[in-house]
Amino acid sequence: MQGLRLKRFAPLLLLVGCFAWSSSVGGLRFVPIYEALVVKAPKNSPPHIAFEEVLIKSDENSEWLKLDKKTAVQLGSAQALTPLYSKKIVLSEMVVRKTIEPVTSSYAQASGVSEEQQKEDYAWVNALPSTQVARLQEAQRRTEVLTQDWSVPTWSDMARETLAKSGALAETTLNSSGSGSGVGHSASVYVAGTDAVTGAPRTRVAPARVEIIDPATPDRSPSNASPIAQEEGAGYKPASRSLIDDGEVASTGNKLIKGTIEITGGLAVTNEHHIEIRRSDEGVLKELGRVDLQTGNYFIDIEEMTGSILARLVDKEGKILGEGQFRLSRIPSQVGRTIDGFPLRVEPQPSFSGVLTSAYNARPMETAPPKTIVTLVKGASELAVKKDGIVSMDQVTKGSTSVMRTAAPNHFQTASLVVAGEEFKTQLYPESMIKAFEDIVAQQRQMSFDGAPTVIWGRATLDEKPQAGITVEVESDSSLEAVYFNAFMIPDPNLKATSENGLYAFVAAQPGFHSLLAKKGETIFGYQNVVVEDNSVAQGDIAASKRSDALPVRVYDAFTGESQAVTMTLQSLSDEVSVEKGKATVTLPHVNRMGLMSVV
Repeated sequence: MQGLRLKRFAPLLLLVGCFAWSSSVGGLRFVPIYEALVVKAPKNSPPHIAFEEVLIKSDENSEWLKLDKKTAVQLGSAQALTPLYSKKIVLSEMVVRKTIEPVTSSYAQASGVSEEQQKEDYAWVNALPSTQVARLQEAQRRTEVLTQDWSVPTWSDMARETLAKSGALAETTLNSSGSGSGVGHSASVYVAGTDAVTGAPRTRVAPARVEIIDPATPDRSPSNASPIAQEEGAGYKPASRSLIDDGEVASTGNKLIKGTIEITGGLAVTNEHHIEIRRSDEGVLKELGRVDLQTGNYFIDIEEMTGSILARLVDKEGKILGEGQFRLSRIPSQVGRTIDGFPLRVEPQPSFSGVLTSAYNARPMETAPPKTIVTLVKGASELAVKKDGIVSMDQVTKGSTSVMRTAAPNHFQTASLVVAGEEFKTQLYPESMIKAFEDIVAQQRQMSFDGAPTVIWGRATLDEKPQAGITVEVESDSSLEAVYFNAFMIPDPNLKATSENGLYAFVAAQPGFHSLLAKKGETIFGYQNVVVEDNSVAQGDIAASKRSDALPVRVYDAFTGESQAVTMTLQSLSDEVSVEKGKATVTLPHVNRMGLMSVV
């Protein structure tokens, strides 16, 4: 019976056991697990100090408890035990007062009126409203400004005053009768001017001739007038002209050079430009000339027939936009005082300018190979060349020489000497062309060329026309033998001189500076200097001209300036030049290129 009762209560006991035991769902048992949270911080950090103070409130030494026990004290009260470091101070209202100056105070002080009398006379001003007083003061200020002397001396007056202070120019004082007293103008200083009658420029001060005509006196008749006045007619008044005696100017030996002046190359003259005509002798500017833009002529009076006549187009900032010149040595020695017919052509500022082409150019409109790069001055930035092949560098002094290096993909570099102010034409040679050329020459001469390719390539021309029968040699390396090309542009070992195309070349030249000499028979035809580099083609065109120029040569001691007697050797001259008194004149072809000379 008891066993049956236990079986009846077994489900109930099981249910109670389930509630008492940890629950499980789907065979999973959940057991809660707790871990302590640990926060670490330095003891001197503010969070740690705050945590400690809050956690240990029962500590009697707690700063927070000590602060709570203190009685609050109002700042500024009598109970405050702590001294005050701040205090409120009420300042009085700031008032700016200005003493009104009477309108005519400046005039009263200038006239010597006392200050008391001035206040009595102009007491009514202080009674006016402030706006009217301000208007009177502004009117007074403007009146004082307008009554000041704002005149300034002219440029001529300032220049004359400066010269007089330096002692270079002494002023001439005219008395009431019109006669001059004093020493007059110094002969050591002259001002370039223009003859008001003839229009010819002059750089010499003529003797002073001042003539005052009485208005009541009738004009002089042509018979009594000077020769210049006779040309002007009976109505000529010498008081309005600067008189220069033609005979006196002619006796100085000066020569008047005049001619036409032409401005080309896209240049133009505006009100911001001016043309300067000067004589240049060994780089020193001498006499100043004049330009008549209406007629397109220039005039310059020179003292010596040496140097060149130089024309420059200059802007208001002094920048030279263009120039042109001709040598006075071109003028025959047996000429009169007036020399006419020598034109001047002003072209853009001299620069390195020219065209780059490819030796194998299949496209006429694209002369330069793609991605061609040019370096005109060592150390300067490289210039990218467009398809037309034109390259230039501005602002270079005329006659300057530089090594131009040109490079392009699949082409050998070309090095050539270029001169500022002269247009050049340089070619780029494909690598396949140069290698084929070396192979042909190696087979013809039964030899091999070791090392990096170095080639000198050029053409002999006379007034820009190819010349046949020209032999070329390298003066700096006599072991090099020239290669000449036949009419089919093929190296021909049987040729001993240039053919109709004027081409020649040298193979395996040593890197460095070399001098080429061309002859026609036993006569020197011309010369050229080249720079040879590894994996490069040196452009060595030799040009000659039927025109020639007489060039002056001076030899002097660099330290004392004394003339020296020497023997001089120049390129393109077969004979030595003897310089006895430090001066000589040589005749050279009219070709602008870099030349060498030896002076012993």
